[in-house]
Amino acid sequence: MTLFRILPAAVLAMVLACAPAAHAQSPSLVAIVNDQPITELDLTQRIALLEVMDDVPRGGIDKKKALLQLIDQVVKIQEARRFNMIPSDAELNDRIKRLAEGMKLTSDALYAKLGAKGISKATFRDYVKAGMAFTRIIQGKYQQQVKATDAEVDAKMAEIKANIGQEQAKIMSDPRMKPINVYTLMEIHLPVEGNDPMLLQSRAIEAAQVVQRLKSCNGLKAASEGIFDVRKGKTFEADGARLPPQLKAALDKGGIGRAIGPMRGKDGIQLIALCGVRKLTPPKPNFTMPTRDQVERAVLNEKYDKLEEQYLATARDKVYVEYRNPSYAP
Repeated sequence: MTLFRILPAAVLAMVLACAPAAHAQSPSLVAIVNDQPITELDLTQRIALLEVMDDVPRGGIDKKKALLQLIDQVVKIQEARRFNMIPSDAELNDRIKRLAEGMKLTSDALYAKLGAKGISKATFRDYVKAGMAFTRIIQGKYQQQVKATDAEVDAKMAEIKANIGQEQAKIMSDPRMKPINVYTLMEIHLPVEGNDPMLLQSRAIEAAQVVQRLKSCNGLKAASEGIFDVRKGKTFEADGARLPPQLKAALDKGGIGRAIGPMRGKDGIQLIALCGVRKLTPPKPNFTMPTRDQVERAVLNEKYDKLEEQYLATARDKVYVEYRNPSYAP
């Protein structure tokens, strides 16, 4: 007796017809590139990946640009297969290890960081693989042609120097670069159980005595002698410009080493002591000119980038793209 039952032809035809239709109508399907589906999730992962890898292109990234990148990724892999330049797993692992080290991470830690952002390991490896493969193609094809002349390097160095000057002036004019007065404050607590008005008033009188006696933040023990349960709270720093005006005025009037209050706190009566004021000047950014060798590499990279875009523009004609979401069509 056979263990299998053959589906009637009509039923089988219906199953085969319905399966792809359900996939095609998936609301998350954005496009199909050479029979490879690209979904909204793929676009979201690409954007998150670029942000984690600090590889967001100039002008920012959105889902439409992410789709173009994914289309180009298919092109790069296709061309790499054509020229037999797909990196091996060992080469890919080594490249990922070096990328992770540049971020002061291990490979596993980098995978974990990406995973926390919803980026799969396979998505990341495809991204790195495509970049490695296409770089090999471009360098192999144009390495003998691409050179950086002395004049080009000189011009790039002058451009970088001018840009550094403009960026430095921009940063130094930022209000955040101006000196600020940092107030070191200390909380003093006189705990009160419950909300008994008489007890609160009694503790407020004791707090006022502490205010009168306190001469420095290190002298709280002496200032609270004979007063039950006076607790030194946390010491913290605050930007004087961001303190409430009335609080700042009271602290300035009292002076360093003195406390203001009493005030009703969460668990009783509270004082705030001014322990010190210091001026903090943000460090001036250190703008260092790159070396001539670094600038020469930058010139070469720009030339390779232009050649890569020209090559991609031609190679895209060999890729079939069907846009399932019309809003993403060019």
